[in-house]
Amino acid sequence: MLETLARFEVKVIDPHGEPFNPELHQAMTMVPNPELEPNTVMDVVQKGYTLHGRLLRPAMVVVSSAA
Repeated sequence: MLETLARFEVKVIDPHGEPFNPELHQAMTMVPNPELEPNTVMDVVQKGYTLHGRLLRPAMVVVSSAA
């Protein structure tokens, strides 16, 4: 199924460890974490998708905050 989606340029957004981007991600919660930079994606609750570079569904993520 992923091969079929890739053929139509549907791409998965899996931002684990990346900086939070409100254009591609939806923050579900913020958790204090002194080990990570603030506003870094700690966990992905639900992956997002783009179609031809346009957002279909944002990735639902848990974001780190300052401790």
